Amino acid sequence: MEVIKIAWRNIWRNKARSLVILISVCIGMVGGIFATAAMIGMTNQRIDTAIKTEISHIQLHNPKFIFNQEQEYYLENTDELLKSISKSKYVSAISSRLKITAMISSAETASGVIINGVVPADEKAISNLHTKIIDGEFFTENKSNEIVISQKLADKLKLGIKSKLVLTFQDSEGNIVSDNYKVCGIYRTTNQMFDEMQVFVKKSHLSSICGYNENIAQEIAVLLKDNENLSLAETEIKEIAGKGIMVRTWKEISPDLGMMTDMMAQYSGYILMIILMALAFGIINTMLMAILERKKELGMMMAIGMNKAKIRAMIAWETVFLTITGTVVGMVIAQILVSYFGNVGIDLTMYAEGFEAVGYEAVLYPELNTSFYIQVVVLTIFTALFAAIFPIRRAIKMNPAEVLRTE
Repeated sequence: MEVIKIAWRNIWRNKARSLVILISVCIGMVGGIFATAAMIGMTNQRIDTAIKTEISHIQLHNPKFIFNQEQEYYLENTDELLKSISKSKYVSAISSRLKITAMISSAETASGVIINGVVPADEKAISNLHTKIIDGEFFTENKSNEIVISQKLADKLKLGIKSKLVLTFQDSEGNIVSDNYKVCGIYRTTNQMFDEMQVFVKKSHLSSICGYNENIAQEIAVLLKDNENLSLAETEIKEIAGKGIMVRTWKEISPDLGMMTDMMAQYSGYILMIILMALAFGIINTMLMAILERKKELGMMMAIGMNKAKIRAMIAWETVFLTITGTVVGMVIAQILVSYFGNVGIDLTMYAEGFEAVGYEAVLYPELNTSFYIQVVVLTIFTALFAAIFPIRRAIKMNPAEVLRTE
């Protein structure tokens, strides 16, 4: 305990030098932690948007539909499958969809799209698309030939609410059919690529046009209560679905999102490693300077009987105190910044067009979990102890008699 007290007093004997290293450690921690929080927040926002708006947690398809999205590759008896899957303790909502490639035409121009035939009530439960409506509404109860399109598509085709358009596609027998629709709602998400391709109609009406019964779907989307149970839910749903149905998670449906999660973990590790390396060099330099200035003092301690173990312990404690003090202050400041901007967001709307072109939101909300801070503290302590090795070796190699004779 006495060694610890001496070590604490020693680091404040040269306040200027100690404050410089403390401030350096603090700034490094604030910058590294906040940059990591920003990247993780951006990644989690993109994944959350993709799950809640675009693809859901899990999708079920006819295996052939994945490789060749023809209408003939559909799932039958979906009502029974929906009931069985919805009983899972992991499932929050479930919906069946028809997915048909089509041509959408207005009086001005035409474009290729993917028709999503949905059950409006089920779609509201599984997707937040209805909250993205900027004009009109997400279907009405009385009309069957309604369509919801994106603002990007509406601008391209020069359409508005109640505008009429034509969808041209193949029916179940491969015949080309055209059907008239009226725009009831216009939506806008943060993913322009999604907006440009996806239109939504009522499944019941689309089924009748295509010649399907309503118990048929090309896709079943499943929203889970918690993404943490993704693998468990996938295993259970695979058992329910059987071998003839392909079950995929969002990581398989959109591999770039799964890869992004892994990349962020690696980037966080790289940033932390760079900070710790810089910290180690700073600590080594500071402690060596302190030892050189205190050669006579250390020699006197050795001469009056302080053993090498206590010298090692004293220098190690000085190093840990310097490092941990700067780290804790930096982490507190970083947590305040992360909490504040996690609530109010970082406004990047001047770059909104660029962000939305690749599916990201223009307001960034940094976030970090507690385990990251614990990891930083543990690694910082190990770094401090590692950085203390060279100064300790330099100190214990000193000959007390020679040091005391030196002017």
